[in-house]
Amino acid sequence: MHLHHPLKTRYLSVALCTGDAVRVPVWILDSGVPGPALLLVAAQHGNEVQGSEVIRRFIEKAAKRSLRGKILAVPFANPTALRQRRPHLNMGPEQPYADDRGHNMNLTWPGNPKGNDTARVTYAIDQAFGEEATHVFDLHCWSVQMAPMVLIDDEPEYRDLARKLGHRFVHVRSLGTVTLAGVLHHRGKIGITYEHAGQYEVNELEVLRCLRLVTNYAKAIGLLRGRLEPGDEPVLFSDETDAVTVKSPTSGLFVPAGCRLCDAVMKGYRLGHVLSDVNLRTTEVASPVRGYLRQYGAFRNNADVALTGRHPYVEKGDPLAIIVCPESDGFSARRGCKGGKSQTRPA
Repeated sequence: MHLHHPLKTRYLSVALCTGDAVRVPVWILDSGVPGPALLLVAAQHGNEVQGSEVIRRFIEKAAKRSLRGKILAVPFANPTALRQRRPHLNMGPEQPYADDRGHNMNLTWPGNPKGNDTARVTYAIDQAFGEEATHVFDLHCWSVQMAPMVLIDDEPEYRDLARKLGHRFVHVRSLGTVTLAGVLHHRGKIGITYEHAGQYEVNELEVLRCLRLVTNYAKAIGLLRGRLEPGDEPVLFSDETDAVTVKSPTSGLFVPAGCRLCDAVMKGYRLGHVLSDVNLRTTEVASPVRGYLRQYGAFRNNADVALTGRHPYVEKGDPLAIIVCPESDGFSARRGCKGGKSQTRPA
């Protein structure tokens, strides 16, 4: 591979509470030309790995392009949790995500050199890049039933940037003061967080989708030259849209109809069916509105740590889909809908 800019690999050595040390590998791509410094971070949680491959591909692309400024990349921010194949350090089987016992890395920024092992790694990354970075793109993953999403603070600059990224769903919320994006935001930097759809996996479609976003981000801030790549239309902001929850009309096995997250669905569009375990009747589930799929499939809060959370057996009233409705449609629907039309056919 011919590189216009030299790619350097460094290692951040972090002393742990036990006296052992862990090394965090990082990439630095410096054009030597003044410009923005983009910090890319992935795998703060050991089961959220799609962003690691996104970073690798973006670095490879950027190294061949005209670049102004530098890229600071941390593909594996939490290598110990990664090697344990768990969200946080020292988790047991099916231990709830929220039961992090102080080891949720994205709630430990800017870290603590005398804290627990996670806070020490956080501190090392912040000390290495936190002041130098002018922008951050923090890559995460959530459950495969939830659409990928850009997370931003409620400020005009962030909204403009989110529109340029061209991603279907944008969630507007406070970045907080203990997350990576939040800490940099409070230092006067620009912090964007992104959630892929799917943990414990690397999905090609998800990687390509996020690679487009990171590339557009780099172009929007002047790091890379070139036109922005076409994105989703429309871009839907959480505080400018309504959402309808489609609930199961009965208990049984929910069989999806193959819809894709982020795609448009029309009113009456078939979402799947529920096969009753009581009377073997099949009940069709259709979209009650026109909109875009933000969540799809049987889903429970523990889906990120337990296979039972992803089991397709549903109870009556369980959510099967969330459909976002643009306000331009004149539709206001802050309520749940039972999406079943009771059509019985041989099972």
